[in-house]
Amino acid sequence: MTLSALRRASRAARDSLAALALCAGASLVLAAPVAAQDVTLDGIAAVVNEGVVLQSDVRAETAFLRAQARSNRQPLPDDDVLAERVLERLVDQEIRRQRSREIGIVVDATSVNRAIERVARGNSMDPLQFRATLQEQGFDYERFRRNIEQELLLQRLVQRDVESRVKVSGREIDDYVDALQNDAASQRRHRLRHIFIAAAASAPEAELKAAQARADDIVERVRGGEDFAAIAAAESDGARALEGGDLGWRTSQELPVFLRAPLEQLEVGEVSEPLRSVDGLHVIRVDERRAGDAGQRAETRARHLFLASDAAGVQRQLVELRRRIESGESFAELARKLSDDPNSASDGGELPWFADGELPAEMEQMAETLAVGELSAPFRTQFGWHLMEVLERRVSDVGEAALRRQAEGALRERRVEEETERWVRRLRDESFIEERT
Repeated sequence: MTLSALRRASRAARDSLAALALCAGASLVLAAPVAAQDVTLDGIAAVVNEGVVLQSDVRAETAFLRAQARSNRQPLPDDDVLAERVLERLVDQEIRRQRSREIGIVVDATSVNRAIERVARGNSMDPLQFRATLQEQGFDYERFRRNIEQELLLQRLVQRDVESRVKVSGREIDDYVDALQNDAASQRRHRLRHIFIAAAASAPEAELKAAQARADDIVERVRGGEDFAAIAAAESDGARALEGGDLGWRTSQELPVFLRAPLEQLEVGEVSEPLRSVDGLHVIRVDERRAGDAGQRAETRARHLFLASDAAGVQRQLVELRRRIESGESFAELARKLSDDPNSASDGGELPWFADGELPAEMEQMAETLAVGELSAPFRTQFGWHLMEVLERRVSDVGEAALRRQAEGALRERRVEEETERWVRRLRDESFIEERT
C-alpha cells in the first residue's frame, strides 16, 4: 500500500476495507418520486419531505454494516436497534439528497468511478480486483458504489454550506502553536471514544432532564462493564456512532475547550461524567495516551510482506514464509515475488517513513513492539495478513512553518466537524419526517 493510502485508512477507517476513505454511509433510495406499485411491493420505512426511505434499503444497509463490522471486528447492537440507527442515517442522507437537488449539486458517474479507483489503489488493487475482493468478503458492490456517491455528495454539500463559513484566525494559530511548544500536557496525544446525546441548551427543561438521565445511565452501564463501542453504536447521536464512537488520536488542542480539563483528569480506560456543551451531553473514554513533542517527529522505516486475503491457510502460509526468512532467505526477494502490495513489492516490501497515526493501528502497534531488525509473527489487519520487519528509526525536527500548517489544519478540521453535526441536525429539524412501522 502507498503511505497516503494507509494514512487514509488510519483516519477514516480504522475501519473496514469497504469503509476506506469514503464509505461512511449508505445510499438512499430515490432521486425521483417512486411509482405506486414499487412502493407497495417494497414498503416505505419513512416519508422524508417529498421523498421516501424504503424498507429494502434499511435491510440492505443493515446487512452491509454487519459485514463491515465483521471485517473490522467491531461490535454492533442487536438487529432491531441497528435498524433504527440505520433508518436515522438513511433519513439524513435523503434530506441531504433533497438539499443537493435544491441547490444544484450533482455527483456524476465519472466522479464515482474516479473515487472507486482511488480507493482501489489505496488497497493496492485495480478496480476489478477491488470489486472481486469486496464481493468475496460479502459486500454488495452496487451498494458500495452508491455509498461512494453519497459520500461525495456530502463532501460537496459540506464544502458549500459549512466549510465556506469556517474561519481560523492568526491569533488562534499563534495560541495553538504556543501551547504545543510550551505546554507538555498540550503535546500529549489521546486515543478517544465518544458518546454524544443531543440536547440543545435552549431545549425544554423536560427534554434536558431526559437527556441527562440517558447520559447518566450510559455512564453507569459502561462503568459496569458493558462495551463502550457497542453502546455508542446503539445510543450515540454523534456522527461516528456506528464506528463505536472512535475519535482516533487527538491532542487537547484538537478538542473543544469544554473537553480539555476533564480529559486531562482521566486515566487511561476511565470514563468521564456527562459533560455539557451548547449542543448536548458528551461522555468520553481515554483508550490510550502517549507523550509528544511538537518540535520533533519520531519516524519508522519498515517493510512488510502482505497477502490480501483472510482465507483459511493464509496465516499458515506466512508462518512458513517467516521460517524461510529466519533460515536465510531474503525478505526482499520473497516480498517481490509474493506480496500482494504492488506499491511496495517492487521495493522488497519497503514502506515510506511513517510517524504515529499514519498507518492502520495494528501495523503501528506491531512496529512499536519490534526492535530494529526483528521480524514479526504474522498479524492481521482489515486488509489481510502481514509480516513486518522494522529497518530503522529516526527523530526529525519539525519547523515553525510546519507547526503553523498543522495548527491551522487541526483547528479548521475541528470546527468543520462541529459545524457539520449542527448543520445535519438543523436540516433534520427543518424537514417533515414520518417513520412507518
